[in-house]
Amino acid sequence: MGLKEFFTRSSTRAPTTGMIVGRLYGNTIIPTGVLSASNAMTNSDIYSAVSLISSDVASMQFTSDSTVINVLNKPHKFINSFNFWQSVVAQMLLYGNAYVTINKSPDGNTLLGLELLQDYQVSSITVEDGSTDITYDVKYDDNRPETYYSSSEMLHFKLITVGSDENNRFFGSSPLLSLVPELSIQGLSNELTKSTLKNGINPGVAIKVPEAQLDKGAKDNIRDGFIDSTTGENSGKPIVLDASADLDILGISPEVASFLENVNWTKTQISKAFGINEAMLNGDGDSQSSIQMVQEQYQKSLMRYKNAIQYEIALKFDSNVNLASVPTDDVILTRYQNLVSNQILSPEDANSELKKKGII
Repeated sequence: MGLKEFFTRSSTRAPTTGMIVGRLYGNTIIPTGVLSASNAMTNSDIYSAVSLISSDVASMQFTSDSTVINVLNKPHKFINSFNFWQSVVAQMLLYGNAYVTINKSPDGNTLLGLELLQDYQVSSITVEDGSTDITYDVKYDDNRPETYYSSSEMLHFKLITVGSDENNRFFGSSPLLSLVPELSIQGLSNELTKSTLKNGINPGVAIKVPEAQLDKGAKDNIRDGFIDSTTGENSGKPIVLDASADLDILGISPEVASFLENVNWTKTQISKAFGINEAMLNGDGDSQSSIQMVQEQYQKSLMRYKNAIQYEIALKFDSNVNLASVPTDDVILTRYQNLVSNQILSPEDANSELKKKGII
């Protein structure tokens, strides 16, 4: 089966009547994130937060008593499951929404796979009269025709939906929306930092000759003489000036230095917007107990993103689906140690089970 047949649709017809709640504006669905994915990911703090969250959620394991589990664990013919779900979560974080088509066989009885759409490919969403259904208008980048998907054929993962108008009811909001002021400040701070570093080759020393009118030749002689006395074999030696000259050391003003600290301040704001501890981005931690506490808080923070995935899947597939972290070897070892300490499991049985799991 070729790629074209893999994504065959039984119908491309638009709904006859309804209200459009999303509209095309500059190839971007409204409402959307304040930054495009490519622009946002050039910000190191945003990249770190999005990469961390999307990778950890994608590393979780789907469990279900339904056959849908096969597609969730192998959603696409050419993309592995980790990269697929990592991209889904990343789009949801950056845009507030992620759209995944549910592709079935022409008879509708066999689930073939899933396809992640780009945010701009969903050009409109229509709520049909009587709110009987929602239709997604998709414009593909390849030779596939414009296609209309019903809500049962589309997984629409979204973050918090707030507001009174129709747009806010059906669209999620990216954490980036809360960062508009902070990102603006960080942009200015970054420009100032680059400018300061770029101009760092400028002189850090000024020699003043009071009440003297010096021509270019005289200035060059004084400058060259100062360089000769402070470089080469004279480097590090005391500087001797006569009474006709004063030496000033140039530096960054305290106000500018204070402003540059906004870089760290915005890191805190970005961490807060994405709901994770700043220590997860910069590795801070003063003790083993604090690191463990940060990890526990972080796992709780991931719930909001994990739930957005599993509840949408459960709704569209009408199946109980759970998404859970896969415990590491250290976690499993600690669990068995606790079982042995509490005399729930014998040391011999614990040793046998750990060997079966390949941990020891």
